Amino acid sequence: MEKWKEELAEIRAIMAENAKRLDKLGEYVYAVNTSVEGMKKTSGDVAEDYFFNSLNATKTLGRVHFDSVERNWKSSIQFENGKTLDGEYDIVLINKDSMGIVEVKFTVHRKDVVNLVNKQVESFKCIFPRYANYKFYLGIGGMSFNKQAEDEAKKLGVGILKLNGDAVEINDKNLKVY
Repeated sequence: MEKWKEELAEIRAIMAENAKRLDKLGEYVYAVNTSVEGMKKTSGDVAEDYFFNSLNATKTLGRVHFDSVERNWKSSIQFENGKTLDGEYDIVLINKDSMGIVEVKFTVHRKDVVNLVNKQVESFKCIFPRYANYKFYLGIGGMSFNKQAEDEAKKLGVGILKLNGDAVEINDKNLKVY
């Protein structure tokens, strides 16, 4: 009858040791995840710097000249129902009657292009109502593109900014006003 107590004590000891190992594993996974997230952010920042510097040098998108090129516009509005609309825009180009919004990703996917067209323009107009009546030109920049992303951007009239050696290649011949 005492044997079960000994076995139970042994099981509890094994469980306590496994709990310590799981805690250490959890700490390791957290550290790895933090490192990976840091690398992703750094890669995104490098891509954003690259495209911002190129656009700032020319101040042009789709043969439209802009007076200024700015980065990282962020804002939000709260509606009467308590819901909030947040917006973050990587690169914004401005002149007296037009806006350019360029979303930058390290790798561009089709969903990024669709989100830019279907969500970000209208969100921008709500968050920054001063610009609601401006003409909007859209661009998507990336160090790499999957085929579906490029096809979707061309179909929707979104400018494509991508790395080509030491230069930025911009395909904006189908650029559409939003």
